[in-house]
Amino acid sequence: MSETMTQADNFWLCMDEPVNLMVITGFWEFAEPLDYNRLYATVEARLASFPRFRQKVVRSKTGIGLPKWVASRHYDLASHLHRVALPAPGGKTELSAMISNLMTSALDSSKPLWDIHLIENYKTGCALFFRLHHCIADGIALMHVLHSTADTIPDAPWPKPPSAQKKRRYPKVPDFSFNTMISTAKEAIQKGSDISKKVLTEVEKASGNTTGLKYMFKAAANLPTDVAGVLSKHTIMNSDPNTAFKGKLAVAKQVTWTDPIDLDRIKKLGKAISSATLNDILIATVTGSMRRYLKTRNTPINELDLQVTIPVNVRKPGTEFELGNKFSLVFLKLPVYLEDPILRLKEVKRRMDKLKISADPYVNFGLLSAIGFLPATIAQKAAQFFGNKASGVMTNVPGPKKPLYFAGKEISNIMFWVPRSGTVGLGISILSYNGKVTIGIASDKGLMPDPETLLEGFEEEFNYLIDIVQSGKINQGPLILHDRFAEKESKKETPAQEETGDQAGEEKEPGQCQAYTKAGKKCRNKAAAGTVFCHTHLQYKATGTLLNDVKQIMRDLSD
Repeated sequence: MSETMTQADNFWLCMDEPVNLMVITGFWEFAEPLDYNRLYATVEARLASFPRFRQKVVRSKTGIGLPKWVASRHYDLASHLHRVALPAPGGKTELSAMISNLMTSALDSSKPLWDIHLIENYKTGCALFFRLHHCIADGIALMHVLHSTADTIPDAPWPKPPSAQKKRRYPKVPDFSFNTMISTAKEAIQKGSDISKKVLTEVEKASGNTTGLKYMFKAAANLPTDVAGVLSKHTIMNSDPNTAFKGKLAVAKQVTWTDPIDLDRIKKLGKAISSATLNDILIATVTGSMRRYLKTRNTPINELDLQVTIPVNVRKPGTEFELGNKFSLVFLKLPVYLEDPILRLKEVKRRMDKLKISADPYVNFGLLSAIGFLPATIAQKAAQFFGNKASGVMTNVPGPKKPLYFAGKEISNIMFWVPRSGTVGLGISILSYNGKVTIGIASDKGLMPDPETLLEGFEEEFNYLIDIVQSGKINQGPLILHDRFAEKESKKETPAQEETGDQAGEEKEPGQCQAYTKAGKKCRNKAAAGTVFCHTHLQYKATGTLLNDVKQIMRDLSD
C-alpha cells in the first residue's frame, strides 16, 4: 500500500540542496558503552516498527503530482545502523568533527530516508548520532518518536522481536488544508475563502518576478484581513544583510554545543527580570552572543536588527506522535544593536509576546502547504524567496523531564541541530532534558568556521546576567529613561497635571526620579532640583553610554 505525501512534507523534500540538506540531526550521549546486539534489537523492535521508517519516497515519473510513501521491499536495518569509532583521544573535538562530516552527506533516496551511527570511543562511553529527513516529520514529532523508543527505568528487559509484538495501528490523519488550519486557530477569519488555491496560483506566477510579488496581495481583496496582512508583510520584508551568519554557502558545516545548563538558574533569572520566560532569556542571551561574535568580525552592529525563523508547533494536543510536518515558521527580529543585556531581554520579550497573539503561525503554515504543491523547482524558488530574508533558524524543543534509558544504558545528554535553507548559514538549537538545557550551534564552515566563539559569547552573556541579579546591580543602574510603557500605565492611574508652577515662574518642588531600574521598577529616590532624575541617574544620563540604544528602542516602542 502506498500513501500520498502531504503538501507540507513535500515542501521539505523539495528544499534539499547540496549546501543545505533538509536533514534533522542529533545525538544521544552515553557515559557507558552500548552493547551493539542489544542496540540493534532495540532499534528494530521500536523505531523500525513505525511504518514510515520502512518506507521510501517514490516520485511520479511524469514529475506531476505529489510523491508517495511506498514500503521498501529491500528494507534492511543493517543498511541504516552503522558502527564507527572516534580517533584518540575521543573527546568533544573529535565528536564534533565526525558529526560535522556526517551531516554533509545526503541520505540514499533509494532507501527510507534515515540512518543512525553508533559512535564508539567517545569519552568513557559512546554517542548515537541520528539523521532523519525533514519530510518524515518535524522536530517535535521526531523527538517524541525517538524518546518513545527509550525506557524510563534502568533495568528494562530486552525488547521483544517485531513478530511477537502487536501490530500498531496508526489512524489516518486528514491533510491540513489551509482554510481548515486557519478556521480552527482563528475563528474570526472567513471560512469560505479558498486561500490555498489563491496562494498557490499567485506564488507560482510571482516566483520568478520578485517585483510583482511585492504588490500582488493588493489585488487579493477577497482574502481575510489577517491573512492578507501577514502575507503582504512577508513580501515587502527586507532581507538581512550578508554577515558571518548568512551569505554564499559551502558544503562543509561545523557543529558544537554547550555543556548542559541547570534550568533552575535560568528560571531564577526570569523571576528577577520582568517575569521573562525561559525562552525569552535564552533568545536574548543568544542575541547578545551574536552581537559579541559580529564585533570580533568587525561587523557594524549599532543599527543591526537580524531576523531568525522560529518553528511553531501547530499540532492539536495529544497528536505529537503523529509523523509528518505539523508546524509553522515565524520571523523574529533580534535586537542585536542593543548593548545592555537587560534592555535587550525586555525588548525580546516584547517582540515574542506580540508574535504569540499574531496570526503569523497559521497563515505561514498554509503558505508552506501551498508551496509544497508546486513543482520542485518552483517550490524551491518560492521558499528561498522567504527563507533568504533571515540570518538564521532558531528552535526550542522541550525534551523529557526525567532521565531516559536506551539499550540498557542511561542517556546522559541529548542534542540536535535544525536544518537551514537558501543562504542561511546559522542554526541555533535549544533542547531541555532532565532538568538541564543544552544549546547547539550549526554553521557554514566558509562563513563561520569557529562556532565555539559564538558559544563562548553565550556563556559570557549568561554569566553576566547571573552576576547582575546576584550582586543586586539590577536595582541600581538604569535601564529605560522615560519608559513609554510605564508612562502609559501612570497616565491611566492619575490624570495628567498642568505644570502651573513652571508657567507661573515658580520653582517646582523636586519629585520622584523618573528613571527605571534594571528590574523594571520605578526609582524611589527624589529627583535633583531642576531635573527629573536623582543624582545617581544623572550620572548615568551624563555618560550617554546607553542613550543611542534607548533612543532606538523608544522609536520601536512608539510604532
